[in-house]
Amino acid sequence: MGRKDFKGFLLEYSLVLLAVVVTVLLVTQYYFSYKMVFSFAEKRFVHLARQSSLIVKEKDDQSREVVSILGHSAVANDPESFSQDEALLKLFVTPMEHDNKIFAIYIGYPNRNYFEVVNVHHSPAVAKMFNAQKEARWIIVKVIRTDPGMEVARRISYFYDANLTYLSQMEETTKYDPLKRPWYQKAMEGKGVVRSSPYRYYRLKKMGITYSMPLEDGKSVLAMDVTLEGLSHFLQELKRSTHTEIYMIENGKIIASSEGNVSATDERILRSAQSPSETVTLSDVNGTGYFSMTVAPHRTGTVPIVLLFRAEKASMMKPYMRMIYTEILLTLLMLMLLIPLVRYLSRRFIRPIDQLMNENNKIKERAFDEVRTIRSNVSEFDQLSESLVSMAESIRDYEQKQEKLLEAFIHLIADMIDAKSPYTGEHCRKVPVLSEMLIDKANKSEREKFKNFKVVDKEILKGMEWSAWLHDCGKLAVPDYIIDKATKLETVYNRLHEIRTRFEVLLRDARITSLEAVLAGTPSSEAEEVYARAAERLQDDFAFVARMNIGDHRITDEDVQRLKEIGQITWQRHFSKRIGLSWQEMERMNPHDDEHLPVEENLISDGKAFQIPRNMSDYRLYEKEHITMKVPRLLYDRGELYNLSIEHGTITPEEMFKIREHAIHTLRILKDLPWNDKLKAIVEDAANHHEYLDGTGYPRSLDEENLTIHARVLVIADIFEALTSADRPYKKSKSLSQAINIMVHMAQEHKIDADLFGLFIENGIYLEYAKGYLKPQQIDLDNIDEEKILKALGVQRK
Repeated sequence: MGRKDFKGFLLEYSLVLLAVVVTVLLVTQYYFSYKMVFSFAEKRFVHLARQSSLIVKEKDDQSREVVSILGHSAVANDPESFSQDEALLKLFVTPMEHDNKIFAIYIGYPNRNYFEVVNVHHSPAVAKMFNAQKEARWIIVKVIRTDPGMEVARRISYFYDANLTYLSQMEETTKYDPLKRPWYQKAMEGKGVVRSSPYRYYRLKKMGITYSMPLEDGKSVLAMDVTLEGLSHFLQELKRSTHTEIYMIENGKIIASSEGNVSATDERILRSAQSPSETVTLSDVNGTGYFSMTVAPHRTGTVPIVLLFRAEKASMMKPYMRMIYTEILLTLLMLMLLIPLVRYLSRRFIRPIDQLMNENNKIKERAFDEVRTIRSNVSEFDQLSESLVSMAESIRDYEQKQEKLLEAFIHLIADMIDAKSPYTGEHCRKVPVLSEMLIDKANKSEREKFKNFKVVDKEILKGMEWSAWLHDCGKLAVPDYIIDKATKLETVYNRLHEIRTRFEVLLRDARITSLEAVLAGTPSSEAEEVYARAAERLQDDFAFVARMNIGDHRITDEDVQRLKEIGQITWQRHFSKRIGLSWQEMERMNPHDDEHLPVEENLISDGKAFQIPRNMSDYRLYEKEHITMKVPRLLYDRGELYNLSIEHGTITPEEMFKIREHAIHTLRILKDLPWNDKLKAIVEDAANHHEYLDGTGYPRSLDEENLTIHARVLVIADIFEALTSADRPYKKSKSLSQAINIMVHMAQEHKIDADLFGLFIENGIYLEYAKGYLKPQQIDLDNIDEEKILKALGVQRK
């Protein structure tokens, strides 16, 4: 068969027309079934709206009637009713015994007095609110003012049991004023019983309504608080029988619902009920389809009660979907009769497509060299195949160029880190060398621990190499003068020179004092002797301070005490230290420093001027990355005494945190880069090069369960390079045997991986590296016994 264009095959696929016809029929059936469901839902919602409306009206009428009866009672309208506790209690208790949803009934008097009966059994929260004893059933609350002008009144709570027997009372002060309450003011403005809009009772944390009316004197107001739990229970019963969610909304608040845990101000529900349409709509809630309708069948005063109905689409469509599924099944049976013909026609068409898809998957998996040309009877497929081969070659060439560019950029970053300081040498270049050698041995090892560590994917191996190059990229954010700090007073320069200048001033002052004494008549020999003693003391003190600045030994408490005593020596400053400063320095200066020049200052000092505050954004970063390191309060403390008193070494806790912070910055920087799935391990491996197996490392205190083999390799490579490096100003380099002994001890303490370090020793990686990168005097092979080391590590030579 000769080649022909794609149009020649359209006749062989006429079954597509049958499929289209069947699909149209099914869609049409589904459409009309859908319309029927809409109609059914609308009828159901209208019926429910009528039922709900009748219940709301009945509840509202009952509440109004209760308030009206109480408001016209002789007891409530008695001028002396406020003092008739038992009479009012019996009157108010009667309706509350029949309706437990009544929370309280109360009267506000024009003299600002207040009488209330509270239903303790309304809910458990009432007893807790009033701290009522277990037997209490009713509470009379009276707010008493002997003078209407009093701001603070007595509030007395009387507790009664179910038989109206007095139990106890509690008294406190209150500023409660019934005349200022909305229920009092609305009752005075209206006629008959006034109903409030639903609101959330502050004390009960429940939605409710207040009904109120003026009494016969025209100045007192009787009111009743009714919670809306009953409506919610009614709606919940309706839901059980109709499988419909119902929300009752008034004045922008949900007053009742069939869902017990819905907030009264749920914006999603309130937004759906803003404009009652009384037509069924389809909505989506958290991926579930619903039929919804909003109606306003009942009005209480000027504000309508809005009802929102919602039924799950799937349950309502279920009966109709059965019919559709039956039709689909019949259609499928008919199509199955045509399967032999369909298979014959489709095989010829699909085979080259499958082959092209396989070639496309090779491109997707980036196996560009394996992509081949597929031949077919369809010319368009031939053209597509040739296009795939060409595309694979283009992508391969492009990726190779991109990889070279990325690798060059990674090396550039490492070079920049090493070039930042003349002391770090080629740390970022040497760690990858160690890492690659150890990874190679682990990959080839037959030890049990490394059997599952067989990395053959070139891209993953490249990622391991890059993580070694990038492990210290966070050092770009760490100031050089901290990393290279060789003396305690060093910042950008060694501040010992400032202190020496002050000593020079004191020495010169001593000379001037000596000469002035001679001019005043003191014998020259005597004055010279005094000067000599002062000069000797100053020389000795400065030599001590300079020695403390070196940081090559651990200082004692006596050393710190002497530093403080030297620091208390004063000298006279004649020039302002508030001029020529940046605005940040000015903020740390004492504004009174230069009020009366000259001033006396301590020879060595600490204080706010030396303290650099930490930015709050730092804490947000540490929290985001789950950093466990203890964060110093200050970014830096450059106090002279504070730095000179460093117990050992030259680094303060603030500077040590800043140095260690480079691991955090490495994590942050690498996280923001768009690594693919094979390279994404670079982020964690590079950031974890200071983590220990026992969880005592930094910055996140990860343990061995969270450290990959490669991360453990980087830890070993980083430590070994740092120990043997001969270009660090703050420490002397270790010999080969010293470095190995230290790391053996670390392995025994379960800080580094003993098995990996065993490979490091067993395969002579340490020696191969030493010959290429260490000074000859560091390579003390006579002090290295591999068998003894492996035994200490608990590793047997293979």
